[in-house]
Amino acid sequence: MTTQKETPKEWTKRVRLKDGISVLLRPELSTDLEMLWEMFSTLSDESLRFLPKPFPRERVESWIVNMNYDRALPILAVVEEDSEERIVASATLAFSQAEVFKHKAEFGITVHDDYQDRGLGTALTKHMIEISRSKGLKKISLTVVTENSRAIRVYEKCGFRIEGRLEKDHYNYITGEYGDDYVMALFLP
Repeated sequence: MTTQKETPKEWTKRVRLKDGISVLLRPELSTDLEMLWEMFSTLSDESLRFLPKPFPRERVESWIVNMNYDRALPILAVVEEDSEERIVASATLAFSQAEVFKHKAEFGITVHDDYQDRGLGTALTKHMIEISRSKGLKKISLTVVTENSRAIRVYEKCGFRIEGRLEKDHYNYITGEYGDDYVMALFLP
């Protein structure tokens, strides 16, 4: 099992956004609960309508309690604002434990409203692709709401392609309706 003390250096990276802001991309730590909760609890309804399920505090706490980098690798985007750290995005690669599926991972990303349209989603997605390559993965897949054109553009720019459409695949708890999702994938050489 990979522990927090054993995180490879390639999992941590500093990037600069379009507007010059410096962002540290690093693995989630057990001490990140309050900053994570602050990020997810302050997302707008516009952002939440594209996410698969609600983010009650118990869900965010379970990520910290059940942290195991061999099952899921969460990478956070951290900025310094007013001399304090703030988490502004979270991305995860979830790994299957079945031997026949160890060649692939499921990808998910959330960028806080304040940091959308600044290049962070693209930078974080590319970083997760680099990590996937270093781990020897052959495929990264994701599910995205079909109306989330901004995210779809980012994924396509990073090399993902639509593999299929899942009709009425999720319940949108913001709009109160069922919605369609695309399954997208990136194949790594």
